[in-house]
This record gives sequence, C-alpha cells and structure tokens, in this order.
Amino acid sequence: MSYPRYRAPAPHRLRHDGPSPLTFVLLITAPAAIAVAALRPR
Repeated sequence: MSYPRYRAPAPHRLRHDGPSPLTFVLLITAPAAIAVAALRPR
C-alpha cells in the first residue's frame, strides 16, 4: 500500500504570509462594534 507523496507541514515560524491574526480579529470585531453602536437605542 503506497501513500501519495505530500509535503510535510513546515514548523511554525514567526513569519506571516497572509494577514496576521491581529488583523483578522480586527476585521471581525470592527464591523461588529460599528453595528452595535448603530443599533443601540439613542
């Protein structure tokens, strides 16, 4: 039984190819905070 060849996952290093986790969190929380402020009764 032969397994398909695949690249082993690289060890976790401190380099970000995509957006950083902080940017990801801000992209999610910013619209939520704006929506809460907009929907809050004045």
